[in-house]
Amino acid sequence: MDLKGLARGLVSLFLPADCKICNQALESLNFSYICENCWGKVKWLKMPYCSRCAKPFPASLASQELPSLLCAECRQGSSPFKKIFVPTLYEGVMKEAIHLFKYHRKKGIMKRLEKTLKFYFFHTTDLPFSKFDLVVPIPLHRKKLKERGFNQAELLAKAIATHFDLKLVKNNLKRVKATKSQTSLSKKERLENIKGAFQFRNKDEFREKKILLVDDVYTTGTTVREAVKVLKKAKAREVYIFTLARAS
Repeated sequence: MDLKGLARGLVSLFLPADCKICNQALESLNFSYICENCWGKVKWLKMPYCSRCAKPFPASLASQELPSLLCAECRQGSSPFKKIFVPTLYEGVMKEAIHLFKYHRKKGIMKRLEKTLKFYFFHTTDLPFSKFDLVVPIPLHRKKLKERGFNQAELLAKAIATHFDLKLVKNNLKRVKATKSQTSLSKKERLENIKGAFQFRNKDEFREKKILLVDDVYTTGTTVREAVKVLKKAKAREVYIFTLARAS
């Protein structure tokens, strides 16, 4: 028995740490590093937004009936995917939570993110997820995976696949290029950085399949678009995107 581990667990149970956002004491049995009050401040993506890529539009359009409103980029027909599904905005609490999850390895946050996903699934009536053949996470390069210890997109994809009883495919799409972080790059630099980053192992597994590609955040979309191109080369029939959050 690991007595030190047991002792740490008991201390965490009865003397929880402070919230990583507001510094208030966490509730007992809250292992997500963020208090319930802060979780309640997560900003949900609400209409109006682009019906294809979910880009938020000015709130002044909210009163209009615009179910098929497209942003300028999507009107040009440059999106290789059919549609993106996004529950939240990448700002405030959700942005902090994702950073803690990815860069500080706070995996306890995943349990709370699963609740966020379930809330979204329960309250969104037009999700066609049950019709998808495969759920595919955006892969990490092997060096990044070894460094981080887990792939956050894979954990999200697994939660979705489990919820809708879908097949999770996590080893066919692979990242063959150790790209730089996209965070501080310009759009042009992002495109060059991610070009040629993905390959597939087995074309037949993707052929004629309706695929849900999963990532944690959609900012400019360069990463998921590059991955979609590879899936389309493998003759995937349709590719949809799910990301936990969307930058405005």
